[in-house]
Amino acid sequence: MQPTVTLLGAIERDLAGAMRDRGFIVSDSDLNVAIASHVAGTKGPDVFVIDIRALSALPREIVSLRRHFPQSGIVIIAKALDPTSMLDAMRMGVSEWVAEPVVLDDLETAIRRMARPTLGAVAGRAIAVLGGKGGVGCTTVAVNLATALHRATREATLFVDLHTAHGDASVFLGVEPRFSVLDALENIHRLDASYMKGLVTPTKAGIDLLAAANRPQHGAIDALRVRALIEFVTTTYPWVVLDCARTDGTLMDALDATTTVLVVANQELATLRSASRLAASTRQRCGVQRVKLAINRYDTESEIGRKDVERVMGGAIAYTFPSDYRASVAAINKGEPLILQDHSRLAGAFEDVARDIAGLGPASRDAARSGGFFARLGGRR
Repeated sequence: MQPTVTLLGAIERDLAGAMRDRGFIVSDSDLNVAIASHVAGTKGPDVFVIDIRALSALPREIVSLRRHFPQSGIVIIAKALDPTSMLDAMRMGVSEWVAEPVVLDDLETAIRRMARPTLGAVAGRAIAVLGGKGGVGCTTVAVNLATALHRATREATLFVDLHTAHGDASVFLGVEPRFSVLDALENIHRLDASYMKGLVTPTKAGIDLLAAANRPQHGAIDALRVRALIEFVTTTYPWVVLDCARTDGTLMDALDATTTVLVVANQELATLRSASRLAASTRQRCGVQRVKLAINRYDTESEIGRKDVERVMGGAIAYTFPSDYRASVAAINKGEPLILQDHSRLAGAFEDVARDIAGLGPASRDAARSGGFFARLGGRR
């Protein structure tokens, strides 16, 4: 079945016809009239193509389209690649931007990429893991969470190392990737299931890895490309875990495409101050319900207790991971996630959190009686 497209505000009379020649089912209308009629209806098209070349600014009605039709893609046709406008568009829910001169091949690629999620693709979930400060063990949490999700659900899981350079996930997973996340971002127009399969590296943990690059990135990464990558991989994998660099503003702007943001901190004052700012800005961008707080290397005897942490962070702690330095280092040196080789409390905590995220419940009654994570969910402290 060919994608259905609603073309809004086209300044070229033959654009709709040219798109029909490409096999699309196209309806076209005046921008304001079409938006009003679609919002009043019951079903939107696979893709809205909005031509803003005759406008001085992005139409605010895009927000209404996204709210009423979350499954419809939105493609913008603009005069130029304006970074400010593109960022505003991304925040409204736009993932594709085509600039003059309009090349029909590029427009067709953008439309088919946006239509793909509505044509029987996987509706995956993306979990972003952010460290409140360097050294909190963010990659350890992310790698073990991804592995635990795969083991608990038995579903395909992708780990994306969004530290575009100098990421360490490949070391944690004991592999030497040929390709990286930069290859995906630089070739975002080529992404399909076959191309992605060639970029990822299978691991003995059972998850696929899209690794950080071993080469420098020239210039800033386009936020729209990062968002498009996240949206694409969730159409091909049921579970995606993103190890994010907290200092990269581009990645922060792409968090709207995730379903859960896990902010990781520990019980150190400097870390908590940094993490509290990160959590506040992430809640403002993504909403309170999507942001979860996790404390790594949790120490019940610490001078900074649970209530102190929650007061500083401005919200409840969702998850805690006990400290086990020796087991963590041994797992890294072996190139194998800790959860595969260890039966410690830390490994059990990763399993419990993964099962909670997947909605599966505790692994056993013993885990619930132990006073661990699920006991805390029930109100025991």
